[in-house]
Amino acid sequence: MEDAPSYSPEPARARAPVRRADPSVRREQIVREAMRCFAEKGFRGTTTRELAARIGITEAALYHYFPSKEALYGAIIDSKMSAPTLAEVLAEPARRGDDRGVFGTLARIVLERGASDPDFMRILTFTALEGHELAEPFFAARVRTLREFIAGYIERRIAEGAFRRVDPALAARAFFGMVFDHLSVRSVFKQDVSQHPIDEVVDTYVSIFLGGMQPREKTDVGR
Repeated sequence: MEDAPSYSPEPARARAPVRRADPSVRREQIVREAMRCFAEKGFRGTTTRELAARIGITEAALYHYFPSKEALYGAIIDSKMSAPTLAEVLAEPARRGDDRGVFGTLARIVLERGASDPDFMRILTFTALEGHELAEPFFAARVRTLREFIAGYIERRIAEGAFRRVDPALAARAFFGMVFDHLSVRSVFKQDVSQHPIDEVVDTYVSIFLGGMQPREKTDVGR
């Protein structure tokens, strides 16, 4: 009786290890997608379930990285707080009394940052409209500080006789109004109403503002 042919089993193939996303990379991915969601629907209009689905993870996995929507919003704000403040950037031209340097640099940076990150501009707008205070740390550290810096600079230049005598806070608001209107029309309303290059936009706004701030008469300086 012939022996039955013997077969040697093939060696089991080792399973490829499951690659897990690096936690820091995953957190950055979640923050980026959250910015898009919040920019489209606001904080209240965005659910964690929807956000997890857009990222491609479970809701439970999302909570592993961020325990709440508030924590996720806070991470977005923190990511924007790492850059130098505009007041720090403007300190040197302000020290020299370089009016065009101060206001030109301010307008250019605000417009360039807004153009490169329109989602964040929309998020801040939604935050104000929804009436919650999640962005208050950002407003306090960035927006309010910058407004006070510019108002203080204008007040100093009035005392030095370079600017006409007006309320410094109102004058600062007038300049911010021109710049942020330009930015909001593009970023919030998504209407590209101006095809002008940024150099022309900045020069026009700064020239209008500084022209209006010149003392009208010599007596306006000493009053």
